[in-house]
Amino acid sequence: MPRLVISLVQSINGSFAQDGWSTGVSTDTDFRNFITLRRRASALIIDRRTALNPQLPVINAPGKALEHTPVHVLTESDPAPLARQLAEIGVDYRAQQFTPGTIAEVVASLATRADTPAGEELIVCESGPNLAFRLLEHHPGAELLLSISPRYIHTEGSHFSRLPAQIDLRLIDVRDEDDQVFLRYRRA
Repeated sequence: MPRLVISLVQSINGSFAQDGWSTGVSTDTDFRNFITLRRRASALIIDRRTALNPQLPVINAPGKALEHTPVHVLTESDPAPLARQLAEIGVDYRAQQFTPGTIAEVVASLATRADTPAGEELIVCESGPNLAFRLLEHHPGAELLLSISPRYIHTEGSHFSRLPAQIDLRLIDVRDEDDQVFLRYRRA
């Protein structure tokens, strides 16, 4: 059975996005980890907003490393209009309505990759916290890979929106106790 890994990045002050997208939160290190995870995937799961964003490159475009990787777009509404929109913009993404059984459907649709040992298939979810929550709620084996970026996000309405400048921090210690993670930072 393939593993489902949900990849999320958040800032120190709890933002999952800047100007609506996670790229403003992510660092080069996070992005390298994300690319490595994505390249191991037998399938990717994204949400409607990501799939329809004209500024994002097509994940499985011809000639790219992920050309043969199926991309499933999960939506809580009727998938037929979404499928038409995806066809109009020319992406090879599969629109599906999210239900508690959707992951089983995605798994059943996978072809075994020749470059991975049997049983090591991986499904990677690249979405925001809403879809991540739904997948964690309904798929008991789901894993959350949470990357904490050493950035404060300065956007309208953020906790630190009135700070005059970005503060660069360096991680100096990590400790865990009873599933709680304690991160200590110092100014870089």
